Amino acid sequence: KVMNIEEVKDFIRTANKKELDEIQTVFNTARQLVREEIRREFRVNDIVKIKHNSIPGDLLFEIDKINRKNVKVTCTSNKFKSYTVSPTLLIKI
Repeated sequence: KVMNIEEVKDFIRTANKKELDEIQTVFNTARQLVREEIRREFRVNDIVKIKHNSIPGDLLFEIDKINRKNVKVTCTSNKFKSYTVSPTLLIKI
């Protein structure tokens, strides 16, 4: 049976600890798979933007290194400005 999102939320609200632990395991695995899938889209030297409120949307960054969970990028207009961010925050140009 396929549940809609409201049914899932209701189930989580009434779940016991064992069920919540199992939900957490499945959720974390799914989140990790999504993160890895997004990370595989990028290569070193790709030009990207960072979608985050604290970073101006017009700045371009070059990927320096791809780690297991994060990606290190350097601003193309200022080589001294670098960030380590989640690949989910990157937009490939």
